[in-house]
Amino acid sequence: MRVSQHVELLLRQGHKPRELIQLGFSKNVVSRVRRKLKMEKAAGEVKVPPEGAREDAHAQEPVSASSDMTQVLSKLESLESKIQQLESRVEALETLRAALEDVETRINGTPALGLKHHFRCDCGSSGFVALRIKCTKCNRETWCGWFPK
Repeated sequence: MRVSQHVELLLRQGHKPRELIQLGFSKNVVSRVRRKLKMEKAAGEVKVPPEGAREDAHAQEPVSASSDMTQVLSKLESLESKIQQLESRVEALETLRAALEDVETRINGTPALGLKHHFRCDCGSSGFVALRIKCTKCNRETWCGWFPK
């Protein structure tokens, strides 16, 4: 059974279009079939089953549609739980991103960031650099850096 036929059957059984969309049917298909049914109703047409179609086949379709809807509902529940898992992971990643941005801001505010890797002296040495550090409370000074062995 094609999707549009299935949607038509469910709409004829009284299901609302919103229910069908929530079950996973395409909004375009549901809207198209609903317009078609409205036009048939307005024109006074009743869809006649093709010749050779058995009457008992229509009697079994609601049961099939019910089992199909049960399958769709179970798949929908599974998808909802997976979406909730993804949402929690996204929240965790956003928290981690914010923390990393804070660390990056602090590192970029460090004086002499990357100086060990970028400093090259006129004598040819590189990486051997030290800074004079002063305690702003007691005014004591010391050297901090990378010295040759």
